Amino acid sequence: MTESPYPPLQPSQDAADTQLIEQQSAGSPSPNAKRWPWIAAIIAAFVVGGGIGVLSGIAGTPSAEENQATIDAAMSEERTALATAQADADRKTAEAEKATDAAAKETQAAKDAQAANAKDAATVTAQLDQRSADLDKREAALTPREVAAARSTFGNGLHRVGVDVDPGTYRTTGGGNCYWERLSGTSGEFDDIIANDLPTGASVVTISGSDAAFKSQGCGTWSKTS
Repeated sequence: MTESPYPPLQPSQDAADTQLIEQQSAGSPSPNAKRWPWIAAIIAAFVVGGGIGVLSGIAGTPSAEENQATIDAAMSEERTALATAQADADRKTAEAEKATDAAAKETQAAKDAQAANAKDAATVTAQLDQRSADLDKREAALTPREVAAARSTFGNGLHRVGVDVDPGTYRTTGGGNCYWERLSGTSGEFDDIIANDLPTGASVVTISGSDAAFKSQGCGTWSKTS
C-alpha cells in the first residue's frame, strides 16, 4: 500500500465533542468530574474551621450576666471597704468625744475645787477680820489702867515689847521646863537672841525697852514687879 503524501486529517471539534459524550454515556468519568470531590472537601473544611473559630470566639467572650456579676462583686467589695472605713471613723470620733468629755469634767472639777477653796479662804479671812475688829473694840474699851495691867502680865509665847508687853522687870514662879529669850528681832534666826535661860523654879528677867520681843515657853505667868 502506498502511503499518502498528505498528513492525516485531524478530527474536527464536533468529532471530539461527540467522543466525549460517548465516553460519558459509556460511564467513563471526565477529568473535571474527578476534581470536584476534592474541591468540595476543601470548601467544607474551610467552612467547618471557620465555624469552630467563630464558636470559640463566642465561647471566650463573657456574657452580660457574667459581666454584671463581676460588677456587682466589685461594688460589694467597695461597699464593704467604705463601711469598714466609716465604722473606724465613727469609733475614733466616739473616742475623741469621750476624751473631750473626760477632760471637760476634770476641768470643771478643778474649777469647782478652786471655787470651794476661794470660798473657804474668803470665809476664814472674814472670820479673822471680824476677830481683829472685835479685839480692836475690846482694846478701845479698856481704860488706860487696864491696858497697862494687860501689858504687865503675860504667859507663854512671843510678845512684842512696847506693843504686847511693857519694858521692865518680870517674875514667874517657873516650871520644870521653863525657857525664855530676849530678842532683837523676830526673824527666828539665832542671831536675834540677846539673852536666854533655862531656869529651874522661880525666875526673874528684865526686859529692856530696846528689845524687839520676849519669848517664853513652859514658864507659867510673868508678872511685872517694877
